[in-house]
Amino acid sequence: MCLPYTSRMCARKLGEGFGVQQMRRIFLVVAVLVSAMGLGGFASPHVTLADTRNVDSWIELSTANPAPGCPIDVSIEVRSGGAPVTGVAVELALHSDGNLLSAAHGATNDSGIEFLTLDTSGIVSGVGYWLDINVGGAYLTGQPIVGGSESCGAPKSITTNGSITVVPGATASGDTGARTGMTGTGAGSKVYVPTYLQQRGLSCEFASIQIATSAFGNPISEYSLDNVVGLSPNPHLGYRGVITGTWGNTDDYGVYAQPLSWALAQFGYVGDAFYGVGDTSTLTWRLDNGWPVLVWLAMWGDQSFRTEYDGQSFTLVPGMHVMVAYGYDADGIYLSDPGSGTYRFYDWATFTGMWSVLDGMALAVHPA
Repeated sequence: MCLPYTSRMCARKLGEGFGVQQMRRIFLVVAVLVSAMGLGGFASPHVTLADTRNVDSWIELSTANPAPGCPIDVSIEVRSGGAPVTGVAVELALHSDGNLLSAAHGATNDSGIEFLTLDTSGIVSGVGYWLDINVGGAYLTGQPIVGGSESCGAPKSITTNGSITVVPGATASGDTGARTGMTGTGAGSKVYVPTYLQQRGLSCEFASIQIATSAFGNPISEYSLDNVVGLSPNPHLGYRGVITGTWGNTDDYGVYAQPLSWALAQFGYVGDAFYGVGDTSTLTWRLDNGWPVLVWLAMWGDQSFRTEYDGQSFTLVPGMHVMVAYGYDADGIYLSDPGSGTYRFYDWATFTGMWSVLDGMALAVHPA
């Protein structure tokens, strides 16, 4: 459940799950909405860590008319005020009628450039598709793609600009103790966690454990969990499906909080599994204690459905993904995303919309 992208495709799915008015509330970042949320747990002086920048982007596609099987090579350069913007998440999503055909993700390098490749083996000659190009967790621009017949097609250049959110890293203040404690922002708290890119298509939960435990100087490798977390069709009992599968479906899916909590105990950690059920203070007080928190987020909105196995009923959600919350302020929540290997920021309305689909499932991590 672990390769997210934010796009017009996701907006459509959120519209189907929440309704049009709710979808608009999720995607409009309005200061009045933030101030009206009643964020009692952090109603202290206003400090914002995320940096909104106007950026210029130069995008090169190897083709916009590929024959089936001809890959689309994409380079994206992102600059602000002429200077390269580094470490920003870049995500591509090729889709048709709300169905994802191919996706790729990464982050800009020191030159502000990222190189990605999209698989086109699933396209059909003569059929139209749409390519979302997302930067900094937001839709930047798009391009129509039409399946060709014989050749790989001609290159395509796009120049665009827009506003994106650049999220600074969760950095420590130098001494070892600061890495396990908090650095106050005046409006919230931050825990030191790194970025890390998950090594398999559906290993975001295990990668998130590696990120969270890194806060305490003794990280658990994502691969160390393979033989510790059991397998089960019920994700409340073990890992559901194949970890190298394709993200977004519910057959090859992932695992919920409780089995990870059991596994953490074998490595000298406590996994505090809880459900926020709309109450953000359940999350923020754990961050105030210096504990990174894994959160289960419905990237496509509420597509949930109930199923059962061995007489037990449970919920599955297409497009589910896990990230690590490491801080918050009056405006929103800061996360380390193993899907892109970058830091992310969501305003509170957007975050709670995704988090609430599984009743605010979360897992705080700290040493035993």
